[in-house]
Amino acid sequence: MIWQRLAFAASIAMTTLPASAEMAATTQLGWLRNGEYAAILAADAKGFFKDEGIVHRIQDGGPGKNPIPIVAVGQAQFGIATSGMQVIAARTARDPVDIVAIATLYQQSPSIYMSLGAPDAPAPKPKDMEGKRVGVQSDSEFLFRAFARKNGIDTSKVELVFVKATAEPLLVGQIDFFSGWIMNQTYQVEQEAAKPDAAPPLKGKTWKAMRFSEYGIPTYSDVIFATAATLRDNPELVRHYLRAVARGMQFVIDHPDEAVDLVARTPGQIEDARKLAWRFRLQSPLFVSAATEVHGLLWMDPATWTQMVTFLREGEQISRAIPASEAMDDGFLPGLLPKTGEKD
Repeated sequence: MIWQRLAFAASIAMTTLPASAEMAATTQLGWLRNGEYAAILAADAKGFFKDEGIVHRIQDGGPGKNPIPIVAVGQAQFGIATSGMQVIAARTARDPVDIVAIATLYQQSPSIYMSLGAPDAPAPKPKDMEGKRVGVQSDSEFLFRAFARKNGIDTSKVELVFVKATAEPLLVGQIDFFSGWIMNQTYQVEQEAAKPDAAPPLKGKTWKAMRFSEYGIPTYSDVIFATAATLRDNPELVRHYLRAVARGMQFVIDHPDEAVDLVARTPGQIEDARKLAWRFRLQSPLFVSAATEVHGLLWMDPATWTQMVTFLREGEQISRAIPASEAMDDGFLPGLLPKTGEKD
């Protein structure tokens, strides 16, 4: 693709644009405004988009608000897909959508299989699923099949139960494992377990997690994407936009207490400061990895994209495999930002 030939060094050398060169950008969130999007919200509240010459607006997601078609028709320049697999599926659909992933908020997937156990009990292992009931969402059964193949689980010994994105069936003992995110439904477990009238299966228990990323299922979550036309026609907007997001993410990492207060006061925010503080303790470590030490925040590894394509193809979720370069482009990322206190 044309934009992949842009020099990486150029993306590092970006400087704040003069006021006369102001650009406009709208970010379409993948869900309701909450701490999951802290990097975007902090960048907006701290004026980092303004510093980069961008007049920025945030559009909330929610039921019936798929960010992919919204970005595709130009109602937003940037969107956040809950999973990078959604980008792949859009590009390989019968009527392909020409979008490209340009960054990921989470280096490590927040996806887990969660169970309940005594606080001092070890985390479960994949083979512990045999003979148990596993709750999955209807669109994630193929990932369980991939998880089972990777970890030698005999699926004939597992009862799959289709559930919604709430841990309630786990809390009341209807299932033994629940597919969720480590910084989402685990909060529900902790809150319910602390109640004097906690359900019997939950009394004296806490959550235990098997992380997808630790058991052979690396994926990218909360992936930032744009149309191929935006990358081709407005590369400076893309570069400056990602620099602002990276600065917002670094701010959340470096100043968690201030970030909690800032994000909690964001108009439309649905999580209070207490929950945000809890969330950030689990969430912020997912922003970084060994790769970000070399390449900087928001980095994406083509090998991980290739694996996501493989999971989808083996699970018969897409009709054809595509190369990673067709779904993602790291060429606009700002690289290693100056450390806190250093001048950008």
